[in-house]
Amino acid sequence: VPAGVTGVVSCLVNASDSLPRYCEQYESVWAAAAANSAAQPSPRMLNTRIASAPSAREVLRLHAEFGSTFNEVHLSTSWRRLSRLATAPERRLFQREPALLAPLRLQTTGSLLLLRRRWGARAVASTAHSLAKLSLHGESWEELWRGITLAIPPLLSSFTAQALANTAWAYSRTGRASPPLLHALASEATPRLSEF
Repeated sequence: VPAGVTGVVSCLVNASDSLPRYCEQYESVWAAAAANSAAQPSPRMLNTRIASAPSAREVLRLHAEFGSTFNEVHLSTSWRRLSRLATAPERRLFQREPALLAPLRLQTTGSLLLLRRRWGARAVASTAHSLAKLSLHGESWEELWRGITLAIPPLLSSFTAQALANTAWAYSRTGRASPPLLHALASEATPRLSEF
């Protein structure tokens, strides 16, 4: 584990007191991890580690250590795992202190906006659903939600019934008004009602 990871994770406990230190440590950990690429697990092994992380802190620690090598699958898996593991106090902390998730949020946003073609339907739908479960919306999250909104239309025909339902729920849960997107979701779902 690169030096500083423990400090990054411990900052989650008292985020409001240590937010600037958290951000500085996160950047130095990420730079150290990128320099030490020989210790990087394979993409498949890394995704397995994220998917089996025992806590939200471990998900964030893995991102702090290996985030420089994350692809869209790792990003989506991280959000999904966070939405399943975050305790009620952690969720409130993430909502109150959006900077705690800034490195993961910014990397996901950049990936969605710049590398949209790499994202599959499952990853996009899962990320939207996970953000909604975590109640992550508002000004700090606008660019990420914009990236998701732009990524969905070309993928709609690849969405499963579950992905369509989860995406519609995510937009409803977060109060995101996107009539063209909701219309596109409804148009895709209507001929497939027997699948629901």
